Amino acid sequence: MPDALLAERVRWFWAASWHLPHGVTSEQTLLPFAAANLAVEPTDVTLSGPSASTVATILKGSGWVVAANLQPAATAALLGGQTVIPDATRIIVAADLIAEVAQVFHRIEDFDAAVDATVAALSAWIVQRVPPPGDSAIRANRLLALIENDPNVTTLGETAEALHISPRTAQRIAHDDIGMSVGRIIRRSRLQRTLQHARESPTESLAAIAAANGYSDHSHMAAELRTITRQTATQHRAAVRAPNR
Repeated sequence: MPDALLAERVRWFWAASWHLPHGVTSEQTLLPFAAANLAVEPTDVTLSGPSASTVATILKGSGWVVAANLQPAATAALLGGQTVIPDATRIIVAADLIAEVAQVFHRIEDFDAAVDATVAALSAWIVQRVPPPGDSAIRANRLLALIENDPNVTTLGETAEALHISPRTAQRIAHDDIGMSVGRIIRRSRLQRTLQHARESPTESLAAIAAANGYSDHSHMAAELRTITRQTATQHRAAVRAPNR
């Protein structure tokens, strides 16, 4: 998790590495959160905006990535004023950052220790490149955090009331600073919680999981899952249980 200096810029950090035999690939399918990811890889630094659906990545050979899931307030500074890039990826020019992170992974064999060092490097770079956000940008951070962390907030009106702003203002903040409508953020967050529930409770009935996460019934949950992930709930569970190939 980011420290206090980064809290209004970064939601969390994550990292991965892989070493696959020749000819072997591994498909990783993720449902992104309603926020941009800043990722450092061996050849590029990329900023990827929120996606309307799942994102699939094919891994092969060897590689690594260290990334920051950004607060909405941080995205505009990295894009030179543009606030959102839904369903798009931009290259960020940062050859010095790539070199520093690559050197760490080359120098430190222990993955956890390497991650600590690369996150420190990425943190320092973000502090240098992203100035402290103003009040308007911080409101976008709070709107997203509210919806993601409070499952009882299920409508635009409830979102606006909790933030002490008008529904029109809440919708404008969501559109301009996050790239999704309030309703879409609510649906995405509910589905994220539902998928986590399904992963953590593999023997619980799908009907019970749907009810626990605020869906009117199992078919309602299934329709939303198909629309966003292009999978049924049963297919998602099977994919989670299946080993990578």
